[in-house]
Amino acid sequence: MEALIVIVIVAVLLIILGVTAEVLIAGFMGLLCLMMLALFLFFGWCIFRMTRCRKCTGRLADVEKEPKFGYSVPVYEIDGEKYRNVFPCEIVMKDRLYTEGRECRLMLDEKRGKVFDGNARISSIMGIVLSGVSFVMILYAFLGMIGVNGFTL
Repeated sequence: MEALIVIVIVAVLLIILGVTAEVLIAGFMGLLCLMMLALFLFFGWCIFRMTRCRKCTGRLADVEKEPKFGYSVPVYEIDGEKYRNVFPCEIVMKDRLYTEGRECRLMLDEKRGKVFDGNARISSIMGIVLSGVSFVMILYAFLGMIGVNGFTL
């Protein structure tokens, strides 16, 4: 929320200084393009990490609050040891997806002591697809907006 307020304040100051709306929109599109690229790289890194994980089964032991950030994280028990999930709990259908004692197929990242559950795997795959498509579309619009040859809207 604070970032949005800062962006609005900077935009208003740039308008006061005489920057045209086209330049502001092009700058905003460039910023969106960088954010989508960052998301694409993040999900790519998650998928790369999953390729180095060991497939195993475990059961959901608990859902705990992350002390540093305050969101809920599922904790799985594998061979008597507890491992936190890489991603936080899904908000939608949380009670159904995270019932204690439920057996799950997991991918264990022993180096980091974390697991990827099914929701984390689906989120990573869908995230890389959607952020990649969004990045390409925004990049195409951005290049057309700034007038790069071959990219016209």
